[in-house]
Amino acid sequence: MFKKKYIFETKRTKFLRYFQNSLFVLLVSTILYAIISLLFILTARNLNQQTTQNFFNLSPDLIVVFTGDSGRIPLAIEVAKKYKQSNIFITGVYSSNSVDSLLKPFELDGSFDSNMLTIDYLARNTVENVISTLRHLRENNGNKKIIVISHDYHIMRIKLIFNELMDSDENVEINYFAVNADYSNPRNIKIMSKELYKWIRTYAFLLLWSPE
Repeated sequence: MFKKKYIFETKRTKFLRYFQNSLFVLLVSTILYAIISLLFILTARNLNQQTTQNFFNLSPDLIVVFTGDSGRIPLAIEVAKKYKQSNIFITGVYSSNSVDSLLKPFELDGSFDSNMLTIDYLARNTVENVISTLRHLRENNGNKKIIVISHDYHIMRIKLIFNELMDSDENVEINYFAVNADYSNPRNIKIMSKELYKWIRTYAFLLLWSPE
């Protein structure tokens, strides 16, 4: 930071000092934003690779989709076809949607059973998405290995919430698979900046909140 050099400052030197300090703060903030954003993206892509390795010649018991942006349900369908697993739980769905309306855009062959797709209408945010997923898992004890699908910018916050809310004695293995956002699109850069703020807010919320 640039400190005051003189006992008496002119308006010009005072303005220049404030301007330099503002530029310094902006530069540091931009660098931190870029580093943390890159960490979020690299972590999500590493988790993609880890999930692929974990399910080599295996199938998940359940595929979970956190709604909120386009591309997540198509990826879930793609993953379901790959592992020949139709057991999908979609959380945070608008009340106007149904199984038929969600699946209508996709060309599904006979290997996909739409009757095994479950919709949750109650969740309104990521914390509630996780709570709804855990409730679904506890009601269906056979689901031990699951894949959670969302965007790469969202995965770190989902993982944070699962780690906090899951009971230590729960025998469930949660894997993550992310839609890779296009960061040449300014919209996704804006979403990432909001996500960093949401991650910090969620971390603070979980420190104060007890689910019991």
